[in-house]
Amino acid sequence: IRRDADGGLDRCRLLKYKRSNQGTCINQRPIVSKGERLKAGDVLADGPSTDFGEIALGQNIRMGFITWEGYNYEDAMLVSEQLVRDDIFTSIHIEEYESEARDTKLGPEEITRDIPNVGEDALKNIDERGIVRIGAEVRSGDILVGKVTPKGETELTAEERLLRAIFGEKAREVRDTSLRVPHGEAGIIVDVKVFTRENGDELPPGVNELVRCYIAQKRKISVGDKMAGRHGNKGVISRILP
Repeated sequence: IRRDADGGLDRCRLLKYKRSNQGTCINQRPIVSKGERLKAGDVLADGPSTDFGEIALGQNIRMGFITWEGYNYEDAMLVSEQLVRDDIFTSIHIEEYESEARDTKLGPEEITRDIPNVGEDALKNIDERGIVRIGAEVRSGDILVGKVTPKGETELTAEERLLRAIFGEKAREVRDTSLRVPHGEAGIIVDVKVFTRENGDELPPGVNELVRCYIAQKRKISVGDKMAGRHGNKGVISRILP
């Protein structure tokens, strides 16, 4: 918040842990303090690639131009294990996943916590709406958005048809179509956005509700990652040495 010459207040909103188009994390932090006098052109906040308003990309590390048993042939590069241990090149990435509740020929899909054949342990991070809570730590296979879809007569198993014939039950003729964390992914939920027609949000035709979940992942530098110097000397990490 900044007070102008007329005594009014100007509010400058900073981006906190937002996802970029490339899936990286944008986080702005203020570099001014309360009571500081400012003039036109002064920098208020730093971003992910600036330091006090000046561009600051990458890290200054010690490099050696030698051969090492063929592991740095052509564009291959070797890095020290200390770079990994000290998180020198560790970065945060934010992945976006979304689930839609649509109208189907058999009825509307529903986002809910009441999912058939799913135990309470699998729902520990799911709120009463059926959506994962912010701050939850998730891994492959965990439910992000609980969703059920109406099931047709032909989709019923022999056991379900027998039970229905005996007890005449028509309830819960739905199948589990929940959004889950893909294989090999994990992280922490940093944001959840819910869009509904009741709230006046614009949605594609046939979509009644849309949920977007954002998962932050901390990635350490590893074999196969590409690096580049400030002079265009790029290469791919072939091995991490002690």
